[in-house]
Amino acid sequence: MPQTFFHVGYARAASTFLQKIIFPALIGIQYIPRNNFRVRESEKKRFKADKILMSREAGEYIFDRCDRVHEIFDSQIVISLRRHDALAASTYRLYVKNGHTFRFPQFLDPVDDLGVRKLEDFTYMRLIQHIEYTTGRKPLVLIFEDYKSDPDFYLDTLCAGLGCQIDRSKLSQSAVHKSYSDKQLRLRRQFSQKFLTPEQDKARLDGASIGDYSTLKSVKERMLIRVSGLFMKAARFAPNRWLDDESLLQQHDLNAIQKHFSDDWKDCLHYVQEQSERLGVARNL
Repeated sequence: MPQTFFHVGYARAASTFLQKIIFPALIGIQYIPRNNFRVRESEKKRFKADKILMSREAGEYIFDRCDRVHEIFDSQIVISLRRHDALAASTYRLYVKNGHTFRFPQFLDPVDDLGVRKLEDFTYMRLIQHIEYTTGRKPLVLIFEDYKSDPDFYLDTLCAGLGCQIDRSKLSQSAVHKSYSDKQLRLRRQFSQKFLTPEQDKARLDGASIGDYSTLKSVKERMLIRVSGLFMKAARFAPNRWLDDESLLQQHDLNAIQKHFSDDWKDCLHYVQEQSERLGVARNL
């Protein structure tokens, strides 16, 4: 069997950036694109090299995905992290784009943990320790802020962890996903709440689990996402006078998220520092 690596991505933590820009430029490892890829035994027939890299975004079901990957492929796990407040804000913006109306404090609640997403879902060291316990190996951890501040360190860490090289001439500097503006997202939320109040919306999602995602519900959600995309394009041309006075995000809410997870973030930075020493990779800044 070939040596396999599996990138299991948090939603909105640079997973698409890795899948479309970084992974295809790697040399000495077979990267299997995410298109039509499923975490199942039959995917092994696509293995053509001694070293394989696979990738699938997992979102809130990242723990289940890691367990499944270990069960089928026995891969070393690669995870990409982003500072908690940035990840939470970007994830919330995705929810709004897809038609949800609950406010950010109802999305992630750092005080009473009554949000749609739970604090443990955003606790990175909990995931790292789970992977170590489940697989018996340390995951390769990448921090997106490192790519922005020290891209050479980020790429050197990835290549050292995978035992490969990278053709930097193939790396594109263009954005993979252009963010929707606050105006587009605020209009989307205003329109959606004509049909669904924030309280109703949150109540629908409270207690939702991976078992609730039937085939029919998945099809409905994909259709909703496509409709949302059309709405967002049209919203670009809407006049500003259509906006109400409510902001999409409040800085004090983001500050509260950053403060709550400050120790977890420090532990992650320490983990990456020890990882770099183990891999023989040095920062350039």
